[in-house]
Amino acid sequence: MFKIQYEDEKSIARAGLLKTAHGKVETPFFMPVATRAIGKYIGAFDYKEVNANAIICNAFILSLRPGIDVIHKAGGIHKFMNFDKTIFTDCGGFQMLRESFLQNSTKKGINFTNPFDNSTQLVTPEKIMHIEQTINSDVAMVLDDVSPYGASYEQFVNSLKNTKKWAEECKKYHTNKKQLLFGIVQGGFFKDLREESAKFVSELDLDGIAIGGLAIGEPMKEMFKAIDYSMPYISKEKIHYLMGVGSPDHLLDCISKGIDCFDSVFPTQNARHNTLFTSNGKISIKKGKYKFDLNPIDKNCNCKICQNLTKSYLNHLTKINDPEVKRYMQHHNLHFMQELMKKARAAIKEGQFEKFKKEFEERFNKKEK
Repeated sequence: MFKIQYEDEKSIARAGLLKTAHGKVETPFFMPVATRAIGKYIGAFDYKEVNANAIICNAFILSLRPGIDVIHKAGGIHKFMNFDKTIFTDCGGFQMLRESFLQNSTKKGINFTNPFDNSTQLVTPEKIMHIEQTINSDVAMVLDDVSPYGASYEQFVNSLKNTKKWAEECKKYHTNKKQLLFGIVQGGFFKDLREESAKFVSELDLDGIAIGGLAIGEPMKEMFKAIDYSMPYISKEKIHYLMGVGSPDHLLDCISKGIDCFDSVFPTQNARHNTLFTSNGKISIKKGKYKFDLNPIDKNCNCKICQNLTKSYLNHLTKINDPEVKRYMQHHNLHFMQELMKKARAAIKEGQFEKFKKEFEERFNKKEK
């Protein structure tokens, strides 16, 4: 299911191949977030055009609307949304960080508020496995208990107890042999808890290992510490998935620590707020200086937006608040992310990853003039 093909000599970055029911995905890779089988203003056609070979949807949200019966009747999530490549489904644990969703967690599972009718929904390991297997994604995530940044040590201890118990139950209820099942490392920002969780998940011998509970408002140095606490105890042979991290420079930092795949709303969220990624740093396209700029977003980019539209035109669309510009800009940022991962893979294969990483970060972190 996962095979390491190349390893960088100067770091622990590696390039490999993940095999799923819907094809092969070269690692490292980045997944656009299609929470409801679509993103905000962007969907399956765009994911195909930017060459995304994997995306992630939210199983819990989809079970509320349109409902798993609708997706099952369509023939599964791939046919339902017309995306024929790899699809991951998250369990919904991350929604615990949203006060509008979370009621409380117990040893049995998580009580959520249904945002569509305000009813209470109890998500248990058995229920989420039924949902994810009925949706028939390629990769299912176990149910995890996520505590917010700033929570007490005791809260993280209790969350970890639930996460460990639920992971065992998910493994028990997961019977679809064609669907991969990934475990999730939790433990907050405490070294002993991260070590305990990483060892436990590795011993479960699931198909992949994710590091969760990060990118939730903590300083970057805290995030990197938590990754460093976890990685020595995670099975090297399994694919390593860092959940929720999507800043281009941070992705390269994490690849150098042995991470193989990522997901995040960061690129699309930035685009919706008029921030675009380029080979020479980020730009805010709404600024007045782009009013008469007839150049593309990035002369080095071959996405359909850069090939057909100017910064002047995009600037105009942001000023009149035309919704279509949000799709254009997200399309560009997602294409940028896929190209970045492609270049990272090539650099690892050539034994030049650290050089590539340094040169990219020097350009990307330039302040916009």
